[in-house]
Amino acid sequence: MVIEPGWGATVESWEPIAQALATDTTVVTYDRPGYRTSDRARDRRTPDDVARDLQGVLDAVGVDGPLVLVGHSAGGLYARAFAARYGERVAGLVLVDTAYEGQWRMLARHLPLRARLEQRVLTPVGIALSRRKPGGIDPRTLLRELRGWMRLAPSARLEPGALGSRPLALLTRTPGDLLTNELDGAGTAAPAAWRCWHGFHQELARLSDDSRHVVAERSGHDMHLDEPSLVVTTIRDVLRSARTGSRLEADRA
Repeated sequence: MVIEPGWGATVESWEPIAQALATDTTVVTYDRPGYRTSDRARDRRTPDDVARDLQGVLDAVGVDGPLVLVGHSAGGLYARAFAARYGERVAGLVLVDTAYEGQWRMLARHLPLRARLEQRVLTPVGIALSRRKPGGIDPRTLLRELRGWMRLAPSARLEPGALGSRPLALLTRTPGDLLTNELDGAGTAAPAAWRCWHGFHQELARLSDDSRHVVAERSGHDMHLDEPSLVVTTIRDVLRSARTGSRLEADRA
């Protein structure tokens, strides 16, 4: 199993889950270029760049068997990019509140001006002006990843059915939480934005004819911190399905 953390997150936040799953399978965690002690990234940091990096990591540590990929947020983009390039290696996929190609443009239709400015202008400018390494992450790498992610067109990286019958699980945050700054004028989560987000994940569920889509009841975006038991159980179910050929339970989204 390989864990691909989200944008701006290191493997440290996933360590408890990795330890819990280490009794079930070999767990590979790594920090992408520019994160903590890894060398600074010098490419454009597109999902394809990250997928090639991951393949290099697996080659370096001698992991050559089938994989279950776990991708959180932008890590879900990277996991799907890996599946698109190295599909023969992927035995199952778990997407934890995953990001989606072109999401910035589509979500912006449902968000107030303040939230759109935060996403498109204030966050990139703040990173560019930073002289520190937040969380041990190189700001230039963060900015390259963010730009590579924001420039993605709203087109599918994998076509519906691309995973065949390989198990696929998607976890979506609670309807009461979208992103910290995605609020309407009353200070509550914008429901139209959440419905759009949920729709992204419903579409991704079509990648496999053996998929499960669950809306978490008590989790925001960082589901591995808010509701780790749900994440661990879901990953274990996908591992079991990949090993035995048994199907996942029906959708609960």
